[in-house]
Amino acid sequence: MSTLLPGKFAQLEHLVAEWAIEDGHARYVKRVNSSMEQIRAFYDEIFPHAESAVAYLDQFDYQQPLPADAANLRNLLYSLITVSLAVELWKQPRVKHSARTILTRLS
Repeated sequence: MSTLLPGKFAQLEHLVAEWAIEDGHARYVKRVNSSMEQIRAFYDEIFPHAESAVAYLDQFDYQQPLPADAANLRNLLYSLITVSLAVELWKQPRVKHSARTILTRLS
């Protein structure tokens, strides 16, 4: 029995290896280096589960580390957020007119 995701979301486990990315910059790099077909396929598969995934994650105390399966679910949602602008607004992986620019954050 796999425990990559909570049982209720087991049908999405095949997305974990590719899209459950913990680091925000790595999620951004994944988006800009993916085709719109790849991004759209991910978006279309996970979006219908987003509301129930948020409700599931709301049961946890965010001051405590999440169990690994819940952390993977959270990271899938973070990737959904990262790709949503590409799908819903730009219709391409990169911000329009940004050429090959990749944004980074400095602390």
